[in-house]
Amino acid sequence: MKILTIAATPFFSDRGCHIRIYNEAKYLGKMGAKVRLCTYHLGKDVPELDVARIRGSKWYKKTTPGFSWGKIWLDWKLLFLCRREIKKFQPDVIHAHLWEGLAIGYLAKRLAGRNNIPIIFDLQGNIDEEFASYSRRNKLARKFFIWLSNIVEKWADKTVVSSENVPCRRRTSTAIIKDGIDLDLFQNSPELSRNEAEKIESIKKWSRGKKLLVYIGGLSDNKGIGDLMEVNTRELSSRVEKNWKLLLGGFGSDEEKYRKFVEENNLEEFVYFAGKIDYFSLPHYLALASAGIDPKKDSTESSGKIVNLMAAKLPIICFASNFNRARLGNKGFYLNSFDDLGKILENIDGAGKMDYNLEDLSEEKEVQKLFEIFKSLIE
Repeated sequence: MKILTIAATPFFSDRGCHIRIYNEAKYLGKMGAKVRLCTYHLGKDVPELDVARIRGSKWYKKTTPGFSWGKIWLDWKLLFLCRREIKKFQPDVIHAHLWEGLAIGYLAKRLAGRNNIPIIFDLQGNIDEEFASYSRRNKLARKFFIWLSNIVEKWADKTVVSSENVPCRRRTSTAIIKDGIDLDLFQNSPELSRNEAEKIESIKKWSRGKKLLVYIGGLSDNKGIGDLMEVNTRELSSRVEKNWKLLLGGFGSDEEKYRKFVEENNLEEFVYFAGKIDYFSLPHYLALASAGIDPKKDSTESSGKIVNLMAAKLPIICFASNFNRARLGNKGFYLNSFDDLGKILENIDGAGKMDYNLEDLSEEKEVQKLFEIFKSLIE
């Protein structure tokens, strides 16, 4: 089976959407498929994947999530790259990530004269929610692309969604392929680079033996980090726990605002910014933690953060969204509001590991379902 994967994004950039794209392509390859991934010129190469990139546009450097008018030029170039690869690679099926990927895949196969290639649309969230989260100021683009998405969605032969909560208009032709746990990564974690090893040593010196509450993900208000900063002022630096400190790993649109907040409130002793975390080093960072937190109150998207914290066997503090309840059951430490954080931390000793059923959430099992969908469409 030959699969042309389209990722209209600066792949690979150590964030949730890219981790899903990587893991699906990786495990499809392990199942015997030949996968060629078409993407932007930006991003780092990752092991095990055959990647084709557009030619560089030096003026475009954005790797964070969210809309940009400059992406339209990159998507135009990606369209013709995909057309070329369809003719050259002769794929049996197109696996399109993101709305742009679906539009590009559909137009590219028509331009290549291969209208019979089936397209699977990999949908990870609501486009309206994405604009609200990352591109609030682009109101004109938001209205236009929400309208356009209603048209483009019909171009897919099959849609797969990352969680049962993702809204989709074509439920009769939709399957759920969850974000699973990359057990291969957590069981055979690669050695740290010198830079990552130095960062971890710096964190150990800063923590001075205290328990670490860890968040690794996007640093923006829509992820709940702003609210977590507020409670950090009230709790970690006063009543609770001089025994706990907060480790923030990742990057995002509001990162500088949070750094300024920590500095102005003299929280440097309690909050540490680890910066961008290499995905392949993630198990080493989570090994430092006594508990993990996902402060996002609700979302239609799945949460790769939750399953990775489960893989590290950490106590997990989060809100009781449908997704979190479905994954954690009665093993989650649920917040009704951020005011509950102090009491929850007091009840976590930080010494023991949680026993989660990881086999039922393995990435390999989820991708096997995806592989069967590809087979049925080809047949």
